[in-house]
Amino acid sequence: MPRAALAISCLAILISGCRAPLPDAESPAAQLYARRCDNCHRPYNPHGMTAAMWEAKVKLMEPKMQTAGMPPLTSDERASILAYLERYAGTE
Repeated sequence: MPRAALAISCLAILISGCRAPLPDAESPAAQLYARRCDNCHRPYNPHGMTAAMWEAKVKLMEPKMQTAGMPPLTSDERASILAYLERYAGTE
């Protein structure tokens, strides 16, 4: 196998193994977050952004969800997802 192909294969294996589980993954809020966001991309670990950043990100993603043909978040879904993301958000 050529070196470039080997390097790409190793990188793919490393990346696939780095997908850390979501915090409290069995909670209804985490499952809701995963279910609603996983339609377009893998759900990001909440620790990756601050609570304020998550609030802005969810607001930014809602029109994109509708453009993609997904139903909008209900107010209860939005509140549950934001509470989950803010509970496990990073500090920087």
